[in-house]
Amino acid sequence: FLFLSLSRSCDRLHTENARHVFPFFSLLPPAMNILYLQALGLLVLGIASHFIEKRAAMRGCHRQPMPSWLDRCFRVLFLVVLLGPSAVGVDRVLPLPLAVPALVVYLFSYIDLSEQRGGRSNLYARRWIIWEWFVRRLNIKMVKTVDLDPSRAYIFGVHPHSVLPFGSMIALARQKDGISEIFPGVDFRTLAATFCFYVPLYRDILLWGGVVDAARYSAHRVLAAGKSLALVPGGATEALYSDPRKDVVYLKKRGGFIKLALETGASLVPVFSFNENNTYELLGIDNAWINKAKRKFQSVFGISLPLIKNIVPRKCNITVLIGGPIQCPQVDTPSQQQIDEYLEKYCNALKELYDTHREKYNEPPTKPPLEII
Repeated sequence: FLFLSLSRSCDRLHTENARHVFPFFSLLPPAMNILYLQALGLLVLGIASHFIEKRAAMRGCHRQPMPSWLDRCFRVLFLVVLLGPSAVGVDRVLPLPLAVPALVVYLFSYIDLSEQRGGRSNLYARRWIIWEWFVRRLNIKMVKTVDLDPSRAYIFGVHPHSVLPFGSMIALARQKDGISEIFPGVDFRTLAATFCFYVPLYRDILLWGGVVDAARYSAHRVLAAGKSLALVPGGATEALYSDPRKDVVYLKKRGGFIKLALETGASLVPVFSFNENNTYELLGIDNAWINKAKRKFQSVFGISLPLIKNIVPRKCNITVLIGGPIQCPQVDTPSQQQIDEYLEKYCNALKELYDTHREKYNEPPTKPPLEII
């Protein structure tokens, strides 16, 4: 009904009466009307999403998700505005209407909220052959320093974020020589921002790769089910410090994953990806104005704005080192003192892991010591 209404509304914009009410639209062909209607809808959704995200509504409140019926309604609205007008436009040129029925069928998968319930069981994306191309281009290797007990749950803290943590995430997640082979019995999921799962098709790729919602209640469910988590504590803020000349980790104010480990009794495992920052050549690393603009963009939109010279990652040698586990007690309500204590232990373990192996794996080996800020 919504798709048909959109279509008929676009047609009515060309009637005589509509010309008096919508003089701008009357000057455009029907196809352009569909695009402008879609753009207007996306603008409204973008503004709504901004305020919803600022109030943490999309991630729930009091560690609980927003009501499922409300979440599903918002997703339906988002999908209709994002793809509805285009689907109607495509069906107008096809002999049979195919786009709108396909969108309706996809809707059932789109609103299943599986990312909030531990993800999907079929992880097809981890077996895709494209990851092997990245492995060869980046010469990705993964090295473990100790064995891990498969009966325990772990939180793998991955560093650095770089522009995109290609090497570390591919090394951990791919089916061949990934965590599942190096540590038999350790089943893990990775985290992504809530809004990623609102993007059609992209959400399915993430789910097939074992990615779940980054909201705290979602992470709790994964760990409660006996699975482990891999996350990048530094996030988009750490990406601002990407520099092939040195390694900087944004960690001293990241106590959230420490608190999660204490609440669930999961063990913390530091992971460092050597030469991850060598994959992209950056513009204006030392330019104060460019860095200020990037920080402003990150503070407003929550994602980093990399200014890169190459789209395809450069050839390099990435070695992902997995450190030993830090056992955490299970505490229902951890105090700030406990969080700070285990964050310090984690920082020390990460620095020790880096210092022990930096001369062997760093390129160039003359890089300065790891900087934790």
